Amino acid sequence: MGDPVTSFYDEMAESHHLIFRDWNWSIDWQAGVLGPLIEREFEAGRLKILDCACGIGTQSLGLARRATPWSGPT
Repeated sequence: MGDPVTSFYDEMAESHHLIFRDWNWSIDWQAGVLGPLIEREFEAGRLKILDCACGIGTQSLGLARRATPWSGPT
């Protein structure tokens, strides 16, 4: 008998991506919301962000796509 939490997530893993109607749109949308918030709060320059792997990557993938040097607010 395995751990019930592990079993639950193992069974759900194959269809977890179906949570979003449009995977790529969700990634871009989250980056569009989170990117400016992060950029407003921290000094200009490249940031290192730790993704604690609590989901399926939509936020970290979107932020990685924005990984261009930031020059600060305009």
